[in-house]
Amino acid sequence: MALGIDTPAMSGHAGGVTFTGRLVDCLRANLHLRTATRILLRIDSFAATNARQLEKKSSEIPWELFLPSGRMPDFRVSSRRSRLYHTKAIAEGLQGGIAARSSGSSDSASSSIPQTLFVRAVEDRFTLSLDSSGDPLYKRGLKAGPARAPIRETLAAALLMTAGYDPRRPLVDPLCGSGTFSLEAAMMAKQMAPGVKRTFAFMGWPAFRESQWRFVKREAESKVQDLAQPLIFASDIDAGACERLTGMIAGNGLSDAVVVGQKDFFQCEAAQYGGGPGLVAINPPYGVRIGSARQADDLFKNICRHLTTCFKGWTVALIAHRPALTQGLPFPARRVALLHGGLKLTLILGTIK
Repeated sequence: MALGIDTPAMSGHAGGVTFTGRLVDCLRANLHLRTATRILLRIDSFAATNARQLEKKSSEIPWELFLPSGRMPDFRVSSRRSRLYHTKAIAEGLQGGIAARSSGSSDSASSSIPQTLFVRAVEDRFTLSLDSSGDPLYKRGLKAGPARAPIRETLAAALLMTAGYDPRRPLVDPLCGSGTFSLEAAMMAKQMAPGVKRTFAFMGWPAFRESQWRFVKREAESKVQDLAQPLIFASDIDAGACERLTGMIAGNGLSDAVVVGQKDFFQCEAAQYGGGPGLVAINPPYGVRIGSARQADDLFKNICRHLTTCFKGWTVALIAHRPALTQGLPFPARRVALLHGGLKLTLILGTIK
C-alpha cells in the first residue's frame, strides 16, 4: 500500500477498513486518505452486563496513554441487543471509569483540543475507539464559507477514482458550484495530500510529537508536483461561485491545475478544452435545496442530450437524483448506487459514442 501499511494487516468490513500499525501510520492515514470519513484508534474491547462492570473495566484502561491529563472526551454511543442499552447511562459509566483512572491534573495546551470516544455495544460487548481525526476528513481546510448544495469532498474523490480520472487528460466541471470536483482533482493531479491544510484530534494526544508530524508533512509536501498547464476546467453560471472558487484555487496553490470561467453549461463544448477526450464530472441540482423536482428532472435530461451532442468520445460521471432518470439514457452507461446526506443517488458512468 502507498502509505506503507502492510496489506496482511488490513481487513475490510461493513462501513470501514481495519488495519494494524504504528502511531505514525495513523498520522499518515489522516493526512493522505481521500475517501475515509475518519480514522479511529481502537482502545479496548470487553464484555459488561451492568453499570458496575462497565465502570470497573473502563477504569482499568490506561487512559493516560490516550487522553490529555484531566480531559474528558465527548461520547458517541450506540447499543444493540445489550442489557446496557441506555446510551446516556453508558456514557456516565465510562465517565466514572475514566475519572477514577485520571490523576486529576490538567494539561491546558493539549486539553484544548476536543476528543471524541466512539462506543459500540453489541450483545453486551463494548468496543471503545478514540477518534484521531476530529472534524470529518471531508473537511479539507481549503474552502471558506458554506455552499448551497455541495457534494462531500470524500465522495467527490471516490467518484473521480471510480470514473478512472487521469490527470493527464482534461477534466471538465461545468456545474462547479463550490468546486468540489475541481479541487479534489487538482489535489490528485498535483499529488497533494488532502489533509495538509487542516488540524487533527491526534494533535492533543499525549503520544503526539510535533517533530514527527513536521517530518510526515514535509515528506508529503516533497511529493507535490508543479504542472505545466491547467487541465481542469471549472465553470458555472453563477459569477459569485466562480469568484469564490478562483480565490480558493489561488489561495491553496492550485492555479497551475485549475482554470475557472463563468459560463452556462449549455455553452460548453468539447472543442473548447484541449487535450481531450477527457472526463466530464457533473453533480446537478436534485430539486431538494435548489429548484423544484420537476426543474431538476428536466435539467438532468437536457444535460444528457447536450453531452451526447457536444462531448463525443468523452467519459461522463453524472449523478442522478432519481432511479427513473437512469433509464433510457442516450449513451451506454453503468450505474453505481450512492448514499449522500441521506439521499439515495445513482452515479452514471459512460462514454459518449
